[in-house]
Amino acid sequence: MRQAIAEQLEQFIAAESLWHDDELTVMIEHLRAEPDDICHRLAVNLAAVQRATGGGRLPTRLVADIEGVVYPRLWKVLEAVWDELPTSELVNRATVLDRRLSPLVAAAR
Repeated sequence: MRQAIAEQLEQFIAAESLWHDDELTVMIEHLRAEPDDICHRLAVNLAAVQRATGGGRLPTRLVADIEGVVYPRLWKVLEAVWDELPTSELVNRATVLDRRLSPLVAAAR
């Protein structure tokens, strides 16, 4: 993952943009445009959140649960980028995000 994308994700987290549809769409598009598989995996997860919210407001508890997975897990991926950890560690961290997020977005349907 490029440093520029990591910086964009850091700003995305800082702005709590997960629930702002326009900002979420832009981030998903940026991630999809990257040639990096990690970015594509993150885009899939963020798109799943976007689809889950497409039906209207989510219960407060579910919103808190999703935020409690997405923001810290994205941060873990960013830490791996900043620390220049091997790609395999980035894959592991993206996989954990997916595993923890999947049941939550499934519950939103």
